[in-house]
Amino acid sequence: MMNNNHWNEKTWYVYGTSMSNPDWGGYVETVEKLSGLKVVNNSIPGGSITPSGYGKGNLKPRIMNMDDGKENADLITLELLPNEGAPVGDIYAEDNESFCGCFNQCIRYLQKNTNAQIVVIIMIGGNQQRPEIPYNGRGITEFEFAEIIERVAHLNGVPVINAFAESGFGWARVADRHYQVDQIHFNEVGRLNMGKFIWSKLKDIPTWETEIIDD
Repeated sequence: MMNNNHWNEKTWYVYGTSMSNPDWGGYVETVEKLSGLKVVNNSIPGGSITPSGYGKGNLKPRIMNMDDGKENADLITLELLPNEGAPVGDIYAEDNESFCGCFNQCIRYLQKNTNAQIVVIIMIGGNQQRPEIPYNGRGITEFEFAEIIERVAHLNGVPVINAFAESGFGWARVADRHYQVDQIHFNEVGRLNMGKFIWSKLKDIPTWETEIIDD
């Protein structure tokens, strides 16, 4: 564990899919060890924020309520991409059906109701389909979907860790499943590599301050 960083001993609320969940070989434990963060893991295996997604929107109400103590969070991460359905929608939408509408709602709720630094993690996709093929009825590729996720996050001023585009888990590498136990979930070495990547980005994102403290 690193003790000379601004996240040490801070409280991290994790919202996401099975990719963030410890029962499915998530990367969170690696980041926890490297950072010294205290983790509250509210990820849902199969979770989605969209009602047409695999989780039928079950992640959205978990994000958009204050019953779990997130008012005391220093860091809140939203890990997205797997499990989401269609329609994708317009990046400015705030409806209850499209991905963009639900995503804007989630980010803005957290910004309004917490003082945490909010960070979006765009997770990798599955290893069974080539990257140029449109995915999951959206009519666009997962790469294009990842770009839209990043645009919505940036629209709201939220830092992004784009594991889909930058973590090294490209389709040609993961297709043989050397780093994964199935179509998407990490084995131990995959979890280590993803955790190290996430931490390499997170360590340079500042905490969010609410007042000036004199030295």
